[in-house]
Amino acid sequence: MKILDRLIIALFALCILVLSFCIIVIPFNISGPLSINSIINMVANMNRNYYYTLAGIVLLIASIRIIFSGFSRKDNKTEGSYLVTTNEYGEIIIYSNTIIGLVQNVVDKFSGMNNIKTSVNLLEGQIKIELMGDVLPEINIPDVTKELQAMVKEHIENATGAKVAEVKVRANNVAAPTRVVR
Repeated sequence: MKILDRLIIALFALCILVLSFCIIVIPFNISGPLSINSIINMVANMNRNYYYTLAGIVLLIASIRIIFSGFSRKDNKTEGSYLVTTNEYGEIIIYSNTIIGLVQNVVDKFSGMNNIKTSVNLLEGQIKIELMGDVLPEINIPDVTKELQAMVKEHIENATGAKVAEVKVRANNVAAPTRVVR
């Protein structure tokens, strides 16, 4: 969430806090600035004072912004992240979705793990890959995951020209054994 959105939400929440406090206190007919007479006088003095109109417009815009930001479903971390490399001809921009696709090509051909989900984190020109999947019942997990890590690292470095800093593999579950039907 952007800083501007957080600031708008904080200001809007502060206005709602003050308004709700006033609504809670008014029925008790307390004398002073929150009495019914003083609030009626304050509203009467608002006539031809356009600063209140400006404050109302700001609150209206803030509430519209909050409503529309609640409907946005973009995940900026994965869609907007990219890796920039250069060669003698110019700049190459590789998005994280491309790297995820390259990893999936390797993973789909790999036996030993199933249902592998991939996430990619691009930091300072380095690629960090996280794989999470189910291991098959009768395998050696350290050997299989090491082989998968090596295959993914080699393929991504060859395809992108960038350094893969880490390939983290999480064995999430044991896959159900498949029965051979004859």
